[in-house]
Amino acid sequence: MKYFKYTVLFIFLLCTTTFASTQKTAAEKLAGLLDQFTTFQAQFSQTTMDVQEQVLERSAGTVSIMRPGQFRWETDNPTHQIVITDGNTLWVYDVDLKQATKQSIAKSPMNPAKLLSGHTNDLLKQFTVHLIPHRTALVFQLIPKKPNQQFRSIAIAFAHEKLQSMQIENNAEQTTIFDFSHVILNEHLSPSIFQFKAPSGVDVMR
Repeated sequence: MKYFKYTVLFIFLLCTTTFASTQKTAAEKLAGLLDQFTTFQAQFSQTTMDVQEQVLERSAGTVSIMRPGQFRWETDNPTHQIVITDGNTLWVYDVDLKQATKQSIAKSPMNPAKLLSGHTNDLLKQFTVHLIPHRTALVFQLIPKKPNQQFRSIAIAFAHEKLQSMQIENNAEQTTIFDFSHVILNEHLSPSIFQFKAPSGVDVMR
C-alpha cells in the first residue's frame, strides 16, 4: 500500500515537473525568437472579427520597431493614422483629421508593436506562455497572469524564425488578426523615424 502511494506521488511530481518544464521551454523559445532582432520592419494587414467570424474592420500599413521600446505603426488604408513612440511618449496622429494625441507610453494600452518592442523579461513576467501544436509554424499562446481588461489571450506565430502573424482575442469576444509580410530584421533604422513633431495646423490633445 505504501509502495502504491509512493508510486502515485512520484507520477504526480513527474507530471507536474514535466508541465513546468514545458512551460519554461515555451517561454525560452519565444524569448529566443524575439531577442534575435533589434530592429523589425514589415508590411501588415489587420482583420477584426466578431464571435461569429463576421469581419468588422480591415486595415493595412507598415510597422517599424527598434528595441527596446521604440516603434512606428502606420496605417495607410482605409484611413491614414500613425502611432509612434520614442520609448517614453506615445503619439497617435490622425493625418486625415489633422489631430494628434499625446500620452505616456506606460499608460497606453497594449498593442502588437508595444508588445514586440518591449523587454522580453517584462513580457514573460506578464504572461504565461504555451507552445501550440502546428504543422508549419511555431505558435505561442500568451495568457495574462493577472486579469486584463483589454484581452483574454494573444497568439504569436513564427515561420522560419520570422514573425508571421499575431492574433488577439479581447474580452468582447472579438478577434483581431495581424498578418506580416516582407519582414526585414536587424537593418539599420534612423532614430528620427520614432520622433514626432506635430505639423503646423494639427490640433494636439494631451
